Amino acid sequence: MAPALKLQTFKTQSGNWHPTVYIHANMHARHRIRSSSLSQKLLVVAVESRQKGVVGFAMEMFSSSVIADLVNRSISFLFARCQKQTTATVQEDLRLLRRLLMRSDTIVEEAERRHVSNQDMLQQLKALRDKAYKGYYVLDTIKCQALLPGRGSRDGEDKEEEVKRRTFVLSRFNPAKRVRFPSAGDPKPTVALDGASPGELHQMVCSLQAMIDGMDEFVVLLMSCPPIHREPYSVYLSLDRSMFGRQMEKEMVMDFLLKTQPPGAMNLGVLPIVGPTHIGKSTLVESVCRDEKVRSHFSLITIYSGNDLKDETKATFRDKCVIKHQNNQASSEKRLLIVIELIEDVDEEAWKRLYSCERSMAQGSKMIITSRSENIVRFGTTKPLRLKRLPVEAYWYLFKTSAFGSDDPGDHPKMASIAMEMADAMRGSFVFASMGADLLRANFDARSWSRVLTRLRQYLQKNASLIGEYPDDVKVKDCPRSSWSVIKKKPDKYFMLHDIYQRGSTHREVPPISLSDLLAGRAQPPGKYEILFWKSRIPPYFNYMCTCEICDM
Repeated sequence: MAPALKLQTFKTQSGNWHPTVYIHANMHARHRIRSSSLSQKLLVVAVESRQKGVVGFAMEMFSSSVIADLVNRSISFLFARCQKQTTATVQEDLRLLRRLLMRSDTIVEEAERRHVSNQDMLQQLKALRDKAYKGYYVLDTIKCQALLPGRGSRDGEDKEEEVKRRTFVLSRFNPAKRVRFPSAGDPKPTVALDGASPGELHQMVCSLQAMIDGMDEFVVLLMSCPPIHREPYSVYLSLDRSMFGRQMEKEMVMDFLLKTQPPGAMNLGVLPIVGPTHIGKSTLVESVCRDEKVRSHFSLITIYSGNDLKDETKATFRDKCVIKHQNNQASSEKRLLIVIELIEDVDEEAWKRLYSCERSMAQGSKMIITSRSENIVRFGTTKPLRLKRLPVEAYWYLFKTSAFGSDDPGDHPKMASIAMEMADAMRGSFVFASMGADLLRANFDARSWSRVLTRLRQYLQKNASLIGEYPDDVKVKDCPRSSWSVIKKKPDKYFMLHDIYQRGSTHREVPPISLSDLLAGRAQPPGKYEILFWKSRIPPYFNYMCTCEICDM
C-alpha cells in the first residue's frame, strides 16, 4: 500500500499561508488531498520522485560499498605480492653480499701479505677495503633489524636504564634513522640504523660487485709483488693487538723512505705526518721502522721526542735521540733515518739550524716529523700525510671484533644494537674502543652493556667542554675530567682525572690500579693517587698515566 498524503497549511511570521504535505500509511494519496487538481498532481509527482530517489540512493550506497571492498582486496593482494617479491629479492641480495664480502676479504688478505708500492694499486686496495667495511656495516644492521622486530625495551634491560638511554641523545646514532654513507675525503658521521632499505642494500651489492669485477688486472699485478716476511699470522688474529686501518698509509711512508734519490741531490727528504692526539702517528711510524725492508735500507734509525726544538743544538739533539735500530751491513751505505715526534709546532729558526746541520748526512738519508700542528707541513720536501679518524663502517668493524671476539654479533642482536650505539658515541677513538671492548667482554650481557652505554653518554655530556674533534683528545691539561663506575647500577663514588700524560714503554713502573678497574668498580680506594689511564697493546706500547681523586657522590 502506497503511503497517503495529507495536505495542511501553516502561517509564517510574514503572515503568508503555505501548504504542507504529510504522508500517512494505509491511505491513498488521491483520496485524502484537499486542494486543487494541479496541487494534487504536483504532490503526487513529488512523492513518486522522492520514493525513486530513496531507492536510487540505496542502490548507490550498495554499489559504493561493493566497489570499496573490491579495491581494498585488490590493494591487499598487490601489497602482499610485492612484499613477497621484495622479501625474496632481499634474501637474494643478502646471499650475494655475503659471497662478495668473502671474495673481497680474500683479495685484501693476499694484498696484506705482499709489499705493494704502486700508488694506483694502493688507492684501489683502499677503496676495496672501505667498500667491504660498508658492506659488513649494512649486513650487521639488517641482522639487528630482522632479529629485533620491536622498538621497546631490550630484554634484560632495567626500566630505569631504558629511560636514561632514551634521555641521553647526545649521540648522532639513532636506530630509527636511515643509513647514509659518508662522502669521499674526511669521513663524515654516518647515522646507523635498524636496517637498510631494499634499494640501498641492492645498491650496495651492485657497487661491490662492480668493484670486484674490475679487480682482475689488480690481482694479476698483485701476484708479482714481493711477499712480506713477518711473524706467523696467528699473532695478527686479534685486531686490537695490531695496527688497524692504516695499511695504505704505511705503504705510502715506506715508498717515501725506500725511494732512491737522483744522483747529486743535496736536499734531505722530509715527510710531515699530521693528525690529532691518539690518532696513531707514533704507531704508524713504529710499524714502518720495524719493517725488514726499512731496517735493511738504513744503517741507523733514531727517534727524538720533545715539545719543540727551540733550545736544541746539533750535539744536544743527537744526544736526546734514541736508537731504534742499527744496521752495520755495507748495503745500507750509512743512510740515516731520523724520526722527530713533536706535540705542537716547532720554532722556525731552530728548524733551519737543525736542518742545515743534518744536510751533511749520507745521500739517501730521510727524516719523518710528526705533530698535531698543521704548521709543520711547511718543512716537508714531499706531500704531507694527514691521518684522520677511521670511517664509521671501519671503526664499527674494529669495535665489534674487539667486543664480541669469536662470538657472532648476529647471535646477540640486542647487544649488537647497543654496541653500534656505543661505537657511534665514541666517535672513532682508539682509546675508548679498547677500554670499552674490555668492559663489554668482561660483562657479556645486554643489561650491563646498556648500562655502559648510558654511563658513556653521561660522561660525554659531563665533560663536553673537553671534547673537541676527538673524544679522547687531552689538550687542556688544567681541566680535570669527571667519571664514575659504568657497571654499578647506582655508583656511590666518582673520580676526577687530572693531567693525563704519556710515558714510554721503557718505564717499567706502572701503577697497580687502572682506569678500567675504577670503571668496573673493582677498586676504588679513597684518596688522590696515580693510576694507569690506558696501556697500548701494540708497538710502541705507550702507557698513559693520570692523577685520580676519588670523591663521594
